[in-house]
Amino acid sequence: MRIWKAGGPDDGTVHCLGNGRICAYGLGPNLFQVFGPPYSTPAFHGLELEAQPGWEVRVMREPGTAVYNHAVAAGGSEFAAMTEFADAELPAIVRRVQTNTPLRFVVRFAEKVTALDFSSRFADAAGAALLIAESGRFVYMDYPFPVAIHQAVLWRGDATGRIVEAGDDGDGGVIEITCAPGTSELLFVGGPQYPECIEAAEKTAATAFEQMLARTRQDWTVFSRHHASLADGLPDGARLNDAADAVAIAIRTQQGVEGAVLAGYPYHLGYVRDQYGVARGLLALQHNDEARRLLEFYWNVWQRHGMVRNAQGIGADGIFHIHENDDVEITGYLILKTFDYADRTGDSAFVSQVFPMLEWAFEAQKRHLLDGMLPFNGDETYIAGGILPRSTLNDGSAEATMLFLDTGERLVEWAENTSRWPGHRIDENRERLAEVRSAFRRNFWRDGRLITNNPERRKAGEMPRFRHGVCEASNPMRFGWTERTATGRYMHPAALAEGLRLPEADATVYTLQSVSLTPIYFGSPLLKPRELAPVVDEILDSFERTGALPSRPDMNVSVGYDYGLVLYASAELRNAKGALVYDKMMDVIDAMGTWSEYYRDHKPAGTRCRPWESAINIEAALHWARRGQS
Repeated sequence: MRIWKAGGPDDGTVHCLGNGRICAYGLGPNLFQVFGPPYSTPAFHGLELEAQPGWEVRVMREPGTAVYNHAVAAGGSEFAAMTEFADAELPAIVRRVQTNTPLRFVVRFAEKVTALDFSSRFADAAGAALLIAESGRFVYMDYPFPVAIHQAVLWRGDATGRIVEAGDDGDGGVIEITCAPGTSELLFVGGPQYPECIEAAEKTAATAFEQMLARTRQDWTVFSRHHASLADGLPDGARLNDAADAVAIAIRTQQGVEGAVLAGYPYHLGYVRDQYGVARGLLALQHNDEARRLLEFYWNVWQRHGMVRNAQGIGADGIFHIHENDDVEITGYLILKTFDYADRTGDSAFVSQVFPMLEWAFEAQKRHLLDGMLPFNGDETYIAGGILPRSTLNDGSAEATMLFLDTGERLVEWAENTSRWPGHRIDENRERLAEVRSAFRRNFWRDGRLITNNPERRKAGEMPRFRHGVCEASNPMRFGWTERTATGRYMHPAALAEGLRLPEADATVYTLQSVSLTPIYFGSPLLKPRELAPVVDEILDSFERTGALPSRPDMNVSVGYDYGLVLYASAELRNAKGALVYDKMMDVIDAMGTWSEYYRDHKPAGTRCRPWESAINIEAALHWARRGQS
């Protein structure tokens, strides 16, 4: 349960409603984004409760479902209740309001959105409005949705509403809805095209609330039986079962019908790296079908376009978020999570089916090898979060290189065993992989620990003249094509035109906690767990002394899955001090049961309700409970 108070302060806990077609993110009683279908559309409106000072709302999720109940109270006395969910069959977000006193809601929408009074169109509703967002609204950054988007807002029962046009301040207009004492229902129905929206709205308006709620609960019951009792008999089993349930529900609400999972409310795209951890989490939660659908999404993208990029549109074909060096790291994750799925489920036929994509992913990386090293992908979590400077992108990356080696060797072995490649190709690739393997320790092993980056790669060949990604000089950030300057820095054309200058990047070598732990998490044969044990001991000893778990020793910020990586390593090494990390990790779960993108001093400092961090952490928690304490 989480408590929201009018006027705050509020802890910012977010919950998600979604059925793969329409999605909404909630902040207490407010929906700050409503979007879809498909999931890669921009959010152009939200719902706000006009709460009075002193009001508080208790938000509770029904176990095993994404059905949320809100109790509205003032002075300790409850006067209204709300139930909301995404319908199991229609692209509709449904909210029932039962109140003893009038409640006012505002549907606030952005500029370039037209609101039309469609009250006369739906005999089963007291009122309705059609919202039309102009084509070209951005899904993320400067990636436009190519056509106009339609959504219907309907109200029925004891509710009245009116459209208020936009004012001169440039903001969008609003729909004011008043729920009189009694029972009202608010319905948000998606398109995206006009015919789809109208037909779905007609079906929604004609369906009783009780019918939608019953079928939605039943749909969630079928889904949740896979993870319902995972932790029975394990230490802290009740709390683990609750956490597993919350994470499974959060992931499913953010998984589009096309298979990809949103990276959170700012990121309406399917990110390859994020969904490696999500796929592992789904497998750990025994949701194998959802894990396969996630992988099938990328297979379908690759079949249409012959490539996969850092992130791609979910149900919005042709939208690609292209970052620096997209041929590396994410390509390794594609191969790794495919074999993870096959290993867990025994579905080797799936590997055979998607083999052409895996083959492409392997070959794409080879072009970037210099002195046995691959560079970083530009949207790498540490770089995106400012933990690792963007100037290191062309350095050797221990993680990307390790992924290439581990997945490449697995792929070559599979190709040989299934006779997919001729003998000379097997031999050539084994020789290439052996060269990289023999150089790995020289490149990335320093004083008994794994370093994150190796600046020597910059000297091993000419760096690319152009990159698509983030300008190193711009503040605020500029994204797009960049060009290498005489000092080896990459700058946006606008920064070049402004005459901005940057000195040569330094050659600092970083040792990030997460990277030191990834060989254990990946199950990499490159480094034996006992070789990494001293690093894990050091992390746990420091945490015991200081209570801090930073991704970089000189910072107070950690990526949200650092807890999980440390805990997973502790379980593998059977280090009893992992119990300290387990307790902290479970303590920082928010009121809706999920983890955040980043933490600062163990306080959420990034996107909430995150599938990737939550999936890694719950897998680690289950792994610790089963193995770490045995």
